[in-house]
Amino acid sequence: MPADQTLLILCVALTVVGLIGTAVAWRRGRRGRVVQGLALTLAPVALYLTGLLQVVFDFVLGVVRWATRIVFSPTVWAGLSLLAVCVVLFVVGGFVARRSPSAKELRARKAAAAEGGAPKQVGAGAATGRTAAPAGGPAGRQAGRQAAKGKQQAADVDPEMAEIEALLKSRGIE
Repeated sequence: MPADQTLLILCVALTVVGLIGTAVAWRRGRRGRVVQGLALTLAPVALYLTGLLQVVFDFVLGVVRWATRIVFSPTVWAGLSLLAVCVVLFVVGGFVARRSPSAKELRARKAAAAEGGAPKQVGAGAATGRTAAPAGGPAGRQAGRQAAKGKQQAADVDPEMAEIEALLKSRGIE
């Protein structure tokens, strides 16, 4: 059966179903729905007469053919798998780029290591507050312990909580 005859039968069937739905809306007294039902009932006829129903039919047929090719073609599956690998690699590359130190920070670390002193804080290291360990020996270890103790005490006091406590104290609430 040619596609034109198939589309004509489909068009008539959709129109009959639309007329039945419109008649049900008429019996229930829904005048606005009757007008909408008439519009939807006439749409398949309009699409058939303009030739757009053939375009829609060809589109649906093309999508179905493409979908069946995906299911049965190892070449298409290989292509989809490769596309998935591309997406995963791109996302992982973004995470790695955010976590790895910049070239500027690496140069600062090398320069500091060559001088034997603490490196300058540049880039991501400056934001996290990382510094080199203090120099060796008993005095250096003692200084390291004091610095660690000071950091621990500073970490125990949450800046947001300190701000809230100050606000409450200013209002006379303990």
